[in-house]
Amino acid sequence: MDYLKGLLKKKLEKWNHKKWYHQRFDGAPYFLHYIAEAEINTHKERKKGGNFTVHYCFFHNDKADWYIAMEDIEKVYTSILQQGKKNPKISKDFMDQWKHDEKAFYQICAEIEKKDIKKLSDQKLIQFHNTFMEITLKRNSSSSLIDGFALGTDELIAEEIKKVYEQSTIKTSMRFTELFSALTAPIHLSFINDAEVALLELAIQVQKKPEKKKQLITQHQKKYFWIHNNYVADNILSADYFEKEIENIFKTKIEIPKEIKKIKNIPKENKKRKQELIKQLELSNELKLLITISEDFTSWQDERKKATFWTTHYFSILLQEIGKRTRIPLEEIKYLSPREVNMIFQQKPERKMLQERRKNSVFFWDEQGHEAMIGQDVEEIRKAILGEMNFSDLNDFRGLTACLGMARGPVKVVKSAQDIDKVKKGDILVAVMTRPDYIPAMRRAAAIVTDEGGVTCHAAIVSRELRIPCIIGTKIATKVLKDHQHVEVNANHGRVIILKND
Repeated sequence: MDYLKGLLKKKLEKWNHKKWYHQRFDGAPYFLHYIAEAEINTHKERKKGGNFTVHYCFFHNDKADWYIAMEDIEKVYTSILQQGKKNPKISKDFMDQWKHDEKAFYQICAEIEKKDIKKLSDQKLIQFHNTFMEITLKRNSSSSLIDGFALGTDELIAEEIKKVYEQSTIKTSMRFTELFSALTAPIHLSFINDAEVALLELAIQVQKKPEKKKQLITQHQKKYFWIHNNYVADNILSADYFEKEIENIFKTKIEIPKEIKKIKNIPKENKKRKQELIKQLELSNELKLLITISEDFTSWQDERKKATFWTTHYFSILLQEIGKRTRIPLEEIKYLSPREVNMIFQQKPERKMLQERRKNSVFFWDEQGHEAMIGQDVEEIRKAILGEMNFSDLNDFRGLTACLGMARGPVKVVKSAQDIDKVKKGDILVAVMTRPDYIPAMRRAAAIVTDEGGVTCHAAIVSRELRIPCIIGTKIATKVLKDHQHVEVNANHGRVIILKND
């Protein structure tokens, strides 16, 4: 995918006034390019209509506002469902097709771990970078299938479950939101919970063999150092970090084996409950297909998130070395796309331009190529694409229930992982969407409300694991709510009510 000057403005008229799905997270263009190009151009033949055609992303000081065209989402999930009607195993078949690419990705990560890249010539270093780039693009090319289905079918699944609910005797004993939550609950343990279980098991080992404490923690650190990464930061967790985490576990005086069992049992309980409900209900073949694909893609999405964190770490190793040779700091080189890094020794970019990109920029990708713009153009493009909306008179709004319950508390709007410390016990966490690096704040929150997200989204999965009220897909929560406003989150009815301001 070439870098083409003038591409964005040339295509702007085609894409303005369209409907967009918005996601916000910590991110830099270099790492997000591996999603954008992969979703648009890589393995198109394999996806059979499951590719996206365009992405926009606005960047401001390592925060990313990512936009997907709603017509792309509709195209992808429609294609998957059409194929699924002929082949009910479509989701598993898709997952099988990408196993080789996923294996190749982890193999090259292991190779980077062992390789002495300092000894490589400039040419060999870029060649190795490009090999890793192509492997990563192939691994990530399934993302459009995962995102297109997950982001596009939440309302469809809710509508189908509502039809069953209204015609069933279960209506007298269970709320619709409770049924929706149960039928869409994940049946696989997330990698974050895998890591939590591993930490608790480590604590037991340290208790049994205190003389091997240092060795045990070092082994754990090598396996889980990456779990706080995101699309911009390689947050390498130290052995000291994990030692403090173990000390915190001991301080809480929890029954560690009981806690491990509880975490491990959540997916089993979800599956059992789901099976019991399905036996009671007459589900259409389409709804059964939707639930099956959702279950499979939830686990597939979780594996992708893990790979994203590894991508940040192992490409940062290469970028650090490239940056040393070109005298460009790592935090600035991340504001090039991988295709631009490919030419860095022949066409060294100006640091001032990279600093401007980091401060305020927009990147655009489509089937033809990609481009970045800075300065005054950014706001003009933002306005042309997104327009302006006024929510000042709104007192309540609705979304989809991800986890049942009710809570009241002060709002804390989280725009980035850098904001998570402001969320205190009992606060209402409000975000465009949640990410794995938001989990410490999610544990303290009384409830979670998001703009975006479907039944397989991170907020839905984690809120169910934590068993706290969660409303997803409101579209407007971060635009309506401000820090310190008091709200009631009634996830039993999918409603957020503004109570008062502090």
